[in-house]
Amino acid sequence: MTTTRLAVLLGLGGGAGLLVIIRELVGPVCRLPHPVDTARRLTGAADPSGDLAGATDLAGAGGLAGRVGRVVLRRSAGSSVLHVPYRDLALLRRSAAQFLGERAIWAAIGLVLPTAATAALAIGGVWLPFVVPAVTGLVTAVLLSYLPPYTVADLARAKRAEFRRAMATYVDLVALERAAGSGATQSLESAARIGESWAFRRVRDELAHARWAGVPAWEALRAVGRELRLPELTDTGDVMRMSAREGATVYDVLRARASAMRSELLTTDQARAGSRTERATAPLAATAVVFMLILAAPVAMRIG
Repeated sequence: MTTTRLAVLLGLGGGAGLLVIIRELVGPVCRLPHPVDTARRLTGAADPSGDLAGATDLAGAGGLAGRVGRVVLRRSAGSSVLHVPYRDLALLRRSAAQFLGERAIWAAIGLVLPTAATAALAIGGVWLPFVVPAVTGLVTAVLLSYLPPYTVADLARAKRAEFRRAMATYVDLVALERAAGSGATQSLESAARIGESWAFRRVRDELAHARWAGVPAWEALRAVGRELRLPELTDTGDVMRMSAREGATVYDVLRARASAMRSELLTTDQARAGSRTERATAPLAATAVVFMLILAAPVAMRIG
């Protein structure tokens, strides 16, 4: 048996042993219902679709990723190397355990893939030095471990953009409630009950939590806006706090704020459309050049 073949076999054995160790550390599956889902079932409320399905991720109890992530949290709690995006995860209603578990699983896949590829090549008669799968495995593990952070950041960016669109409507509804004579807290809660998107449900949940905790509704909006990096909530909370404490008429302020938000969204959409149009220009120009060459080729061959 050559050294390379022995190294491949040792790598496969080490990978299998690592999987067994992870399985023993993780332990049996234990699925716990999330309190939000339990409360909705007990109260008979309609089951939310899609967007609140990720609320069960807050518990982090189900699935292999959650179990592996809890092991990682116990082993390296407080480590600055983990780089957990808590604000993005809170916006997506995912747990840090699931996030770290996904990173660990992707890193393990990146570590095992080069060894498996080297073994397949060895079976086919192509032998590679031991350094190749070792170095390639480490590099691939590091690269794949950054896939969950990129995915979370991209999803959070899309969620914030969707939230801004919903908040433009929400601020308008709050202004109409204030014009109808409702109080500051009642305006915020009544406007949140009108919409059925995930953004309106999120605002509704935060306002309900603030009501049971004895915290003013506008203070809850400001706290959540700062925590999740949603300035629209913070601005709305500031305006409603001014209305509640100073008795100011905020109808015109809220309508102006909603109009400014819509103008900003329109400007962003136009800029995005312009950039996509510019990106589409190059393929069209290349296609035109190819067609011109096809048309000119017979003439050039005839002249030659």
